[in-house]
Amino acid sequence: RYLSLRGVQAGAAAADKDFELWLLPRSGAPISVGLLPAKGEQRRSVLSDGQLQVLQRSRTLAVSLEPAGGSPTGQPTGPVLYQVRMITL
Repeated sequence: RYLSLRGVQAGAAAADKDFELWLLPRSGAPISVGLLPAKGEQRRSVLSDGQLQVLQRSRTLAVSLEPAGGSPTGQPTGPVLYQVRMITL
């Protein structure tokens, strides 16, 4: 029901940028899970029922580089830096 996120080896984003985590459904628009924590910090992101279903079906996450505070549009606006398909939940 939640993701526990910790920045471990990621470089810091520029002062005016943040890293944002996205669920990638099999079809349709990406769904924001929120900003990734800075190196060494930990953040817990509670997933809604809809987000959990998307994650269970697609098992795919992505990270984009966004303006400070996150995407102003609700969709990725910066480059996608990482994309991963999870093997197990």
